[in-house]
Amino acid sequence: MKTGIFGGAFNPVHNGHVNLAKSYIDILGLDRLLIIPTANPPHRTGSDFASAEDRINMLILAFEGVEKAEICDIEFKLGDKSYTFNTLNALRDIYPDDDFYLIIGQDQFLYFDKWYRYADILDMATLCTAPREENSRQALIDFAADTLGLKNYYLADFKPYVVSSSEIRARIKNGEGLDGLLPQSVEEYIVSKGLYRD
Repeated sequence: MKTGIFGGAFNPVHNGHVNLAKSYIDILGLDRLLIIPTANPPHRTGSDFASAEDRINMLILAFEGVEKAEICDIEFKLGDKSYTFNTLNALRDIYPDDDFYLIIGQDQFLYFDKWYRYADILDMATLCTAPREENSRQALIDFAADTLGLKNYYLADFKPYVVSSSEIRARIKNGEGLDGLLPQSVEEYIVSKGLYRD
């Protein structure tokens, strides 16, 4: 089976995440896409980080009805820092016969050689990304070849959805409208819980 891995803080999940997930399920022909919220991001600092329970609840709401998308809390069970290498090892124990496709953004792709045990990750999964701007495609191709030595990876072509979780948190904190950047159910959850106000 083909299993996609889409990890992130999802703090909060927004329409860009949902649209990206749907697109990858389709173009990669995935049998399932595991949406994995990060428990303890290695480089994350700050106090505007929603709880694990809230982030998982928002993901459940956002991906309700998205066929083949599954919310996976494996990183909360592993403990310690949420390194992708550790997560992949654990997933291989659960799905020993699956082929894994690791979906990451352009910025993380161009930083991938700094990831913990990145070469081992490349042995375990096919790396998938998409250019954020039209003129950045060649930079991704060059980095894959020259820095990572990659021949087997997937470079998608998506129309970028220009929104970030940090922008959404700032809007909420400043009392600004969200203009349909989130699924309605997620926005209602944030309001009901008073998330990201301070």
